[in-house]
Parts: sequence; C-alpha cells; structure tokens
Amino acid sequence: MKTIFHGAVFILFTIFLSGCLQVETNVYVNKDGSGTIEETVLFKDEVIDMMKQFIMAFDTTQTEEFNLIKEEELISKASKYGEGVSYVSSEKLKSNGFEGAKVVYAFNDITKLNLSLISDDAVPSLGEDESTPTENEQIKFVLDKSSLQTKLKIILPSMKMDSEDETLNQEVNDSTFNDEFEKAKEMFTDMKMLLRIIPTDKIIQTDADFVQDNKVTLMEMNMNSLLYKPELFKELSGNKVKSLDEFRELIKNVEGFKVESKNEILVTF
Repeated sequence: MKTIFHGAVFILFTIFLSGCLQVETNVYVNKDGSGTIEETVLFKDEVIDMMKQFIMAFDTTQTEEFNLIKEEELISKASKYGEGVSYVSSEKLKSNGFEGAKVVYAFNDITKLNLSLISDDAVPSLGEDESTPTENEQIKFVLDKSSLQTKLKIILPSMKMDSEDETLNQEVNDSTFNDEFEKAKEMFTDMKMLLRIIPTDKIIQTDADFVQDNKVTLMEMNMNSLLYKPELFKELSGNKVKSLDEFRELIKNVEGFKVESKNEILVTF
C-alpha cells in the first residue's frame, strides 16, 4: 500500500470495494525468531453478494462457485511477506453475517518480515499489482538471542506523507458532509482492524502500552466508535493527517482505537 494515510481513515474504506470488513493479524514469534502469521479476514455477507454479482456481470462464462479465497493466490502471496515466508493453511469462516477465511503463513526470521502497521496485505486483490510496504510503512524487527531471554525490538514506521502530495489539498465539503457521514455510518458499521505480536513464551518484560494475556497490540481500530463522532470523522477524512504521530494525537481518546504511543518498544520473553 503505497500511501498509508491517503485520507487517514479512508485508507480503511478503499481497501476493497469500500465494503465493510474485519481484519485481524496475529504474529506469533518463537524465541529463535521463527513463527507464524495468522490472518483472519471477514466481509459482510452483502459485500460478498455484491462481489458475486459484479463478477457474473462482467464474466458471463463464470460457472464455478464464487470463491473469495483461492489457495493458489495465497501460496503465491507468501513471498510478499518477506524472505523465508511460506503458506501453511487456510480455513473458510462464516458466522454472524460475515464470511471470509483464516490464513496461516510461517516465517523463519521475524527480522525479514515485510509487514505494515495498517495493511491491505491480508485482503484479496482484484487483480491489481501488489507491492511490498515501503520503508515509510514497514514495521522493523530487531532480535537479540544472545542470552537465555529473547529480546524483540519493534520499530513502528513513521507513515509520513509527502507534503507535496496533491491528495492533501482536498477539503471536506461542509454542505454535503452530513449526508456523506450518514452514508458512511451505514457502510462502515462493524468495520475493524487489529494487529498484535504474540510471543509463544511468556513475556517477562515490555514497555508496550497494550498488553493482555501475552498479546501486544500495536494497532486496533473499531470504526463503530468513530462513526458517532462526526467532527473527528470530518477531520480525519480531510486528508490532513500526515504522519502516525498526528493520527495518534487525534484518536488518543477514542474508545475502540489503540495505537502504540512509542515509536520503539521492547518485548523480552
């Protein structure tokens, strides 16, 4: 994803047909730096139906049952996550008005992962060219295995936007905002994103902000919280958030939103 904060909040909206989705990414890491990436991607049933209709409208020869998650695509996507990453398994999921899959990848060395803080990596593409995160978007991992304890340093990306990017000049139209906001509430209800780092051994010490049951949350977004704050929604959707620091400041008191406050954290396990 080349421009993470292309309108701050709207990066979540334009990931896939502007449809409601839930993406949960859990990175399990062993003491030797190997581990697995477990991604759960769910779409609302009406979005799945819309995609089916879209495909049938443009491909009248389509006879196979619609399948959002294709194993061959998941296998080829593994290398996008970094050197030594391989596809392990996938499982279809369907519950409570959502449909999707849980996908598992294995990696040999967490320091070689290509992983974004906010990412559409887990979301099936529509045939567009995919790219790995840029340095400005990529989380960096530094591993120290020199003692009996493993120390994992996690460095968050700055996500700074080019101030000359023409998209930053867009303004929210006050006269139409209320109508647009009401439509957004309908479309993005129940939309969620979550990224966690989970050591497989017990955490001994960490300076991370959000730790529960050995799970370190780097980013969590529950759009239901934002959809009841029109003024904040307006500010975020005005393409004026130029970095992760600015985004942190705006959402720091919004329930359902969590963003690690430090640019570097240390997890010892």
